[in-house]
Amino acid sequence: MAQRRDGVRWGRWILVAVVLAVINVPYLLHEWEVHRAATDGIPVTATVVGVGQAGDDAIVAFRLPSSVDSDRVERRVKVTGSVGVQAARTKQLEVRVLKDHPSVFHVDGEVRSNAALYIVVFADLFVVGLLLLAWRLGGRIRRPTLVGIAVEDIRSGQEGSLLDKQDDGTYLVNGEVARTGPASLVLSLRDRDIEIHLRDHDNPIGVGERATVRVQLVG
Repeated sequence: MAQRRDGVRWGRWILVAVVLAVINVPYLLHEWEVHRAATDGIPVTATVVGVGQAGDDAIVAFRLPSSVDSDRVERRVKVTGSVGVQAARTKQLEVRVLKDHPSVFHVDGEVRSNAALYIVVFADLFVVGLLLLAWRLGGRIRRPTLVGIAVEDIRSGQEGSLLDKQDDGTYLVNGEVARTGPASLVLSLRDRDIEIHLRDHDNPIGVGERATVRVQLVG
């Protein structure tokens, strides 16, 4: 049971890692490709097909040469006002294009939006917030206390929590001794307590130590 719980915890961490990868990797790959286009891209002269205003900036619609974009798809880029004025006047725009990836390009004077970065950061913070919430609630919310009758003497236990049903219907319990009495003790597991009545069995384990015992659950 302890091994299974460890496996569940590892599974949760792996799931979190996968979720964070799904959120961050595409954005990081895109940013890396844009950087490559700006530094190692093929310089070409694109044909401007339209220029529109966007506040102090401009939106330039252009088509790349067929040598780098056989489909000659119309693309758009937001640039500073001065670059937009020049593009409207010359009907040309200098562009650096990533080889074999015409959708990845860089234009001097380009005004890039941070919207994608904000979305990624928000998603990361949301995942981290859920993790912190789960961690805090995991330590505060406990399931109802179980009651059991010992069918053997209490023995020294191991690290971790265990509540494992045996073939004969009894349960093997392992946890920390929360309190003891003349004829009972309470074992604290990760998410619940188990009150164990000793009957005629011995308990040599003190409060704060780990203990294990087989019990018959009665409630």
